[in-house]
Amino acid sequence: MEGAPESIPISPPGPYTMDPKPYDPFHEFQFVPRPEHAMSFMDSIENVIRNFVNFSDRASRSEYWWFQLFFFVALATADFIDVMMGDLAEVSFNWFGTIVFLGLIIPNLAVTVRRLHDLGYSGWFILLVFIPCLGSIIGLVILVFMMIDGQSQINHYGTVPTNTIVRE
Repeated sequence: MEGAPESIPISPPGPYTMDPKPYDPFHEFQFVPRPEHAMSFMDSIENVIRNFVNFSDRASRSEYWWFQLFFFVALATADFIDVMMGDLAEVSFNWFGTIVFLGLIIPNLAVTVRRLHDLGYSGWFILLVFIPCLGSIIGLVILVFMMIDGQSQINHYGTVPTNTIVRE
């Protein structure tokens, strides 16, 4: 070959230094399985009533749905009592139903916010239901979200719910 250099020294490559592993942001997450057992009906009511001002932790599906059942049954019972009292005493205002609703609305909001936290969403999403014309659609979307299993690792809102109550 004309014009090619006569000899090019070929040497083995020099030592290769490996860089340390790149930073893995998920390394600190601890993957914990979801609770092995569902929270019972009475434990759910007790836990929600005890934590009625706790808007910062997480709630499991069983805790949320058992309390929703209790909320619905308590309101239906209170409305039934109001109807029976209204027939007897001709009272036009549902006093008993209003008292039960006002007594249970804050715990209901707290368990809903904690359930959103278990899914990894902010609890402030609950305020989207107050948007005119879109609130009912957003409410249905949030209702569907409540049926989804929560995150199985520690997230910004706390550890995975254990469904056990520590009684003192």
